[in-house]
Amino acid sequence: MDVRSLDGFRTGDYELRLRLWKEGRFVEEFNFAFDLWRGGALECEWFLFGKVFYGRKPHYRPWMEISYREGCVERQILAEFLKPFLRMVPAGAHVMVEYDFETYRELNRRPPHEVWLGRLLLENGFVNLRNWYIPEGWKEGGMKLQGFKR
Repeated sequence: MDVRSLDGFRTGDYELRLRLWKEGRFVEEFNFAFDLWRGGALECEWFLFGKVFYGRKPHYRPWMEISYREGCVERQILAEFLKPFLRMVPAGAHVMVEYDFETYRELNRRPPHEVWLGRLLLENGFVNLRNWYIPEGWKEGGMKLQGFKR
């Protein structure tokens, strides 16, 4: 799950550039952030950011948390940038994707597998989708959609 390998990842005219790679709270945890560039110019700072936890044997499995900056690009383009992150999550691990307000509104009306983000997770091998708020002892983020990789 070395997200640094996505530095320079392109889709269409857009490109991800690594802004931050920093040790987290634990030896196995790292924080990351990517800016979005278009045609050689900075389009959106802090476009994708999150945490990677590599696991701690024998009890803690790896996981990845991803957030995105709302309003930078259309969902279709956002989904194309999320896919390589989702593909690198190993089997048996889970991912949590913090979502935007429009997705929140959709999830209030439909189950996770019927909204764009849930379908994206399913298409990339994730099951048991859960929509929830995960309290983390004063380090809370927003609402997240969680899936477990088969």
